[in-house]
Formats: sequence, structure tokens, C-alpha cells
Amino acid sequence: MTEPVLEVRDLHRAFGALKATDGVSLTLRRSEIHALIGPNGAGKSTLIGLIAGNLKPDAGQVVLNGRDVTQADVAARARAGLARSFQVSAVAAELTVLQNVVLAVQGARGQSFRFFRPALANTGLRAAAEAHIARAGLSGRRAIPAGDLAHGERRRLELAMALALAPRAFVLDEPMAGMGPDGAREMTALLDDLRHEAPILLVEHDMDAVFALADRVSVLVSGRIIASGTVAEIRADPEVQRAYLGEERLE
Repeated sequence: MTEPVLEVRDLHRAFGALKATDGVSLTLRRSEIHALIGPNGAGKSTLIGLIAGNLKPDAGQVVLNGRDVTQADVAARARAGLARSFQVSAVAAELTVLQNVVLAVQGARGQSFRFFRPALANTGLRAAAEAHIARAGLSGRRAIPAGDLAHGERRRLELAMALALAPRAFVLDEPMAGMGPDGAREMTALLDDLRHEAPILLVEHDMDAVFALADRVSVLVSGRIIASGTVAEIRADPEVQRAYLGEERLE
């Protein structure tokens, strides 16, 4: 079995008496989609914050490509190859799709945004941006202001910007949120393709997407992983069924 690209080791985080993350361990391996699911209030947002660097744990480790990044901030983890997308994003609504992705490429290369106009004329930056836009399926929309994009297209733009980081691993926070059936199917196909570029830790409420994509599923309830396994194993787990009673039907 290959070494994990991302490994979470016995993470703990409390807010007063509330144990939001209570001894969580999980791994993410090459070409894998590992889905993290759980009822509302399970602690998914806290765990993702700990993995991405927005929060620091009380105990435990986050390891990326064999390097302990537990004390690294968000920017340092991004430079190390951890691409988090689909949270409150840095998309500039007044800029076009191409301009947004050129900015992302420029930032990933450590270049100053003060030289934005010259960057747009830089053929190397533009070529890289165009490639990410094509990968996200937005080539026909590259001249459209981001603020004029449909919801699903904006999600694709966020993903194109994340690709600019040349990620080693994706952490995707509810990429299907707000999408209709067609948009969700298109995003599912895109993520299934992207797993071969970098593995994906997927936080998602859309069970159809989770069960279509995931190689493994971990179930978080009250800050703890209560089950982890294949889709078939999670569907059949009685403790998972009880945890989702009244919220989701795992059928």
C-alpha cells in the first residue's frame, strides 16, 4: 500500500467543554477520493479547519507528503501542496475567468500582484491559466466576469484557481452545494477525473455524489470517526444508519 499523501493523526480540538474534534485519524492516498460525511454539527468544519491550517489542534498531527505541517499556517500548507477550495473563495467578481486564474497562477509562483497588468501579457502565465481553465471545463467562458457566472460555473472557477497551486492533495468542502442535478453530475465527472492529478478529501452532503465517487468513506459524529470503510461497508453499518436516522438515508 502506498504511503499517504495526507495523514491526520489523533487530532483533538475543544472549545471550552465541547470536544469538536475528538481523536480523529484518517489518511488520503494517491488517486483516492476519501469522503468525510456526518450529520449537521458533527464537527466537519472544525476538522477541515484543522487540516487546512485555519485552526490549530490541542493535540495530534497533520502530515502532508511525510512532512509535519501541524504548526504551519494556511499559506504555508498551500505552498506545500494542500489545495482547499469551495469555502468562501478569493474569486474577484469584477475580473474575468481568465484574469482570476492568471492571478492565482501569479500568486502560486510567488509573484507580486502589483504587476497584474504585465502578468496578463505574460504568455507563460496566460498559457498556464488557460490550461487550468480548460481542465475545469470553462474555456468558452474565460472572457466572462466571474460575477456573471452561474453557480456551478463559479465552483469550476474556484477549482481552476486551486489547480494553479499544482496541488498534492485537494480538500473540497461541499463542492455540490447549491447545484441542480445536471451541475452535480458534471462536477462529479470532473472530480472523478481530477483524482488522478491529486487525491481528494471530499466533504459532501450529496450522498449520490459520495457513493459514486468515494473509494473510502469516513463518518464523523460528535467529533469522532464512528466508521470508515468502502461505500458498501458504510451503507451496511448499523451505527452509521442510527447516526443518520432522520437526516440521510444511506440506501
